[in-house]
Amino acid sequence: MRQEQEHVAYDAATHSSIHTVDFNFDAVDEALGYIEQAPPSAREEAALLFRRLASWCFADKRPLKSSMVRLMAIFAGLRPELLDNRSGRELADELQISKQALAHQAVRFADAFQFRFARGRSKEARARMSLARIGGPNRNVTRNENSPPH
Repeated sequence: MRQEQEHVAYDAATHSSIHTVDFNFDAVDEALGYIEQAPPSAREEAALLFRRLASWCFADKRPLKSSMVRLMAIFAGLRPELLDNRSGRELADELQISKQALAHQAVRFADAFQFRFARGRSKEARARMSLARIGGPNRNVTRNENSPPH
């Protein structure tokens, strides 16, 4: 199996950078077999997983577009090659939403399923960034009491 392009990620546990690579899922499918060749118990687990994902995407009788945004956020995080490795901006433009709306759904999925996308930020990192944006200690510009909020 050939190795794909390297990426650098941050490991919150060790506070150091780690190297990751894109994963060749097709090679795993070829090596392990396809779902139609899997034993009934594995197909049942796959069906249950799909049911949970679909239930999350289409919960509360959402409009179809909202469900599609959730589904695309999942695919962009888990299998970006299925979407031709489009950027968040490209996907958002195609779905006619903001990039932030797409990212928000990815974060909601990660939080709901206690899952972290390889290229995503941890909950702690998102909190630090939020604090910095609203004038926390990491911000270069300080606001005085009389200045209006951003």
